[in-house]
Amino acid sequence: MKPFFQRFKQKGLICAHRGARSIAPENTFYALEQARQCGAGLWETDVQLTADSELVLFHDETLERTTDITANLSFQNVTENLVSQFSFSELQQLNAGRWFIDSDPFGTIKTQEINSQNLNIIAEQKILGCRAALEYCRQHQFPVNLEIKDHNSTALGETVVERLVELIETTNTEDLVLISSFNHDYLRLIHHENRNLATAALVGDTHPDDLIEYLKSLNCDAYHPHWKIADKALIHSLNQHQIEVNVWTVNECCDVQNFKKFGAFFVCTDWPQKML
Repeated sequence: MKPFFQRFKQKGLICAHRGARSIAPENTFYALEQARQCGAGLWETDVQLTADSELVLFHDETLERTTDITANLSFQNVTENLVSQFSFSELQQLNAGRWFIDSDPFGTIKTQEINSQNLNIIAEQKILGCRAALEYCRQHQFPVNLEIKDHNSTALGETVVERLVELIETTNTEDLVLISSFNHDYLRLIHHENRNLATAALVGDTHPDDLIEYLKSLNCDAYHPHWKIADKALIHSLNQHQIEVNVWTVNECCDVQNFKKFGAFFVCTDWPQKML
C-alpha cells in the first residue's frame, strides 16, 4: 500500500471537487481553504504547466471562463487565451474570483449560503500555484488528488510529469498526493520517476477493455470512473485486486451514500459542505 492510502483509517471519504467549488471559485486558495474547513477528507484539483514551466491549478485549457482576461487591459492584444501561453507572473495579473460573483454558478450567493462578508475575499482570488497549494496541504495535513491535464498537444507534455514529481518531492508531500489523469501515459511515467507516488486512471464514458489487467499494466493504485459507469459490482471486483475505486462527480446525497456503501474509497463532489 502506498503512503497516500496508509493515511486513511477508513473508506467512504468525501473529496471536494476543484475545492469547495459550489461556495468558492474553483481551484483557488479560497476553494482549497473552504474544502478543508467544511470537513472534506481530501480535495481534488487540476494541474497545468505555464509557458515558463511553472505548475498552476487550473481546469480549462483556456482562461476566459474563470478569469477576467477578456476585460483585462493588460491582455487586450492577446489572440489566444491558453493557460500554457503565459508565464506564471503573467497569469498572476489575472483575477480568478470575480467571475464567480458575477455568474453565481451554483446559486449559492443568491441563496445566501455564502456569507456576504466573504464576497470581498472571493473577488480577490488569483490563479493558485501548485507549490503554494502543496505547502498548505503539508502544513494542514490535507490530502489532495492532483489531476494532470493533458499537455500532449504541446511541447509541455514532455516535462509536466517530471516537474510535478520534483515539486512533490521538494515539498515533502508524497504521502499526501494521489495523481490521476486521463492521459494514462503520464501514470507510467510517474511510476518510473517515483514508485512511492500513488496513481489513478481517470475515465469518462466507457471502461478500457480487460480493465483489471489494463490497470495492473499501468501499476495503478486506483481507478476513477465517472459515477454513471460505476456500480457495486465494479467496485467489489477491483477491490478484490487491491485497486481502489473513486467516483466523480456525485452531487446527489443519495448517490453519495450509495457509493460509500458500495465500498468507494472516496466520492468526489461539488458540494462537500452538504455531503458530510
